Amino acid sequence: MLNVLISIIIPTIGRSAQLEALLYSITCSTYKSFEVIIIDQNRTRMLDDIILKYSELISIQHIKFDFTGAARARNYGFKFANGQYLFFPDDDSELYPETLALFIGNVKSTHADVLFGKSVDRKFVDSVGSFSDKSGYLSLKHHDKMFIEFTMFIKTETFSRFLFDESFGPGTFYGAEEGYDLVLRMLHKKVVIFYTPDIKMYHPQKVLSHSDSSDIRRVFSYRCGFAHLCVKHKLYRKYCTRLLQVILYIPYTIVAAPGKTRYYLSELMGLLTGIIVR
Repeated sequence: MLNVLISIIIPTIGRSAQLEALLYSITCSTYKSFEVIIIDQNRTRMLDDIILKYSELISIQHIKFDFTGAARARNYGFKFANGQYLFFPDDDSELYPETLALFIGNVKSTHADVLFGKSVDRKFVDSVGSFSDKSGYLSLKHHDKMFIEFTMFIKTETFSRFLFDESFGPGTFYGAEEGYDLVLRMLHKKVVIFYTPDIKMYHPQKVLSHSDSSDIRRVFSYRCGFAHLCVKHKLYRKYCTRLLQVILYIPYTIVAAPGKTRYYLSELMGLLTGIIVR
C-alpha cells in the first residue's frame, strides 16, 4: 500500500453534531497517514470544544473563514494542505473505516489522478443521487452516476491546476454543480478519473417535502447552478430535457398534487434564471 499523506479538507457551517460524527469516523480509519483541515465558516466559536477534543487524537488545523461558499472554502483549505492527495468530505458525511485505505489501494491499481466512490445511507442504499454499480474510467461521454464531489480523492498537483469554480455551489447564487463543473474541466484536459462503487461514504438521504420553504429555496438555487453549468459547457440537450420535463409536470401537480406545485414552479424559475443571470 502506498504510504502517502492525505489532506482531508472539511468546510463546515451550522453543524456541530454532524461534524463530530465525521471526525469520529476519521479517527476510526484503518489508514492513518492523514491531516484534517477544518474551514470553519461559523460566526461563533461553536466548534472549539469539539475540535479541541479531537485534536488530541488526530492532526487538525482549525481555520476560521469569514465568507461563505463551499467551493471557495475548499479552495482556501487547499492552501494549507501538506498532503500528496486531497479529500473533501461534506460536514454531514462520514467515512467508513476502510474508505481511505481503499482509495489508496485504487490509486495504485488504476493509475488515476482522481478517484470517486459512492454515497450511501445507513442501509447502504444510494443517497444524494443514484450511482453506477460498475467501476470504470470517466469520459466526456460516459460519466453519469459516477461522481459526487464529497467522495473525490485527488492528487494535490492535479487539483492545483483546476480548483473549484467559486461561482458554483452552496453559499452562492448558482447553488450546485461545482463538482460536475470540475469533472468536465478535468476530462477536457484528459485527466484520468476513475469511479468504483466499492468505495463508500455515508451521507444521510435528502428527504424532500416539496412544500417546505427551505426545499423550495434550495431547488431554485440548485437549478440556477444546473442551468449555469449547461450554458458554460454547452450541455444544451441535458438542459432542454430537464426544462421540458418540469414544464410538462407542473400541470399534473396542479391537478393531482397541488402541494408540489410551488416546488416545481421554483425549479422552473431556477432553470430559466440560471441562463439569464450572469
